[in-house]
Amino acid sequence: MPISWLRRDPQHYRFAMPNSVWEYKLKPIEFLIFSYLCYRPSTSTLTPDVISAGIHMTADTVRKHLAALVRKGIVSEDGTPALKCEDVKFFTLPNEVFLLRLPPSAFMVYAYLLLIEDRRTHTCHPSYNTIAAATGLAKNTAIKSVNTLLETGLITVESSSYFDKHGMKWKGNNLYTILPVRPAVDTFHQRQLQRLELEVRRRRTLQRQKEYDRRHPRDALCAPIPASAAPDPSQRCKPLCGP
Repeated sequence: MPISWLRRDPQHYRFAMPNSVWEYKLKPIEFLIFSYLCYRPSTSTLTPDVISAGIHMTADTVRKHLAALVRKGIVSEDGTPALKCEDVKFFTLPNEVFLLRLPPSAFMVYAYLLLIEDRRTHTCHPSYNTIAAATGLAKNTAIKSVNTLLETGLITVESSSYFDKHGMKWKGNNLYTILPVRPAVDTFHQRQLQRLELEVRRRRTLQRQKEYDRRHPRDALCAPIPASAAPDPSQRCKPLCGP
């Protein structure tokens, strides 16, 4: 666990999302921005720059889609969610999901799986077509997003099968299990540290190579090869058979 990170009770560190958000058919980036607004306390000032830092997007992108959310009536002019979770059905997401820098489409699929999961077993088994229809994504994008969640360590995926009344075996929907987010965050940061270490090594190698080249000039090795003299006409080969 990274230094200064406290182990926290996940039940106290989740934020609520109203179920009605799915009725607006938001684009993935709009869904991500709205989720971040629900995550942050309403008392804080959420400028486009603050939001962009939280979801790892450019401020211009945030301004564009934030304006679209305001036009749809899902976000107020002051940047607070217009949809509230009081007295309505809602589902929750872990706060730490924003640390994983998920692509907007993968974030949206993850939220949908949390919406429909069995709260006792933390499992669900929607088809790819169902996921695509619920999120508004293309089926191929839904499949790619599921693979991203699998690689990130947020879910496990098990194939299933069933027999029809004639005894024929058919492939069923995948069984998804929602995993705790903390191990996924720890793995993500370990990978980030590994990438940073590799980058530091690469820069050190380049610096050593640069210093070596400075101390050992290679001008002699790179000197141009002198052009060969033209052959003596008298030394030219004569044809064996004359014309």
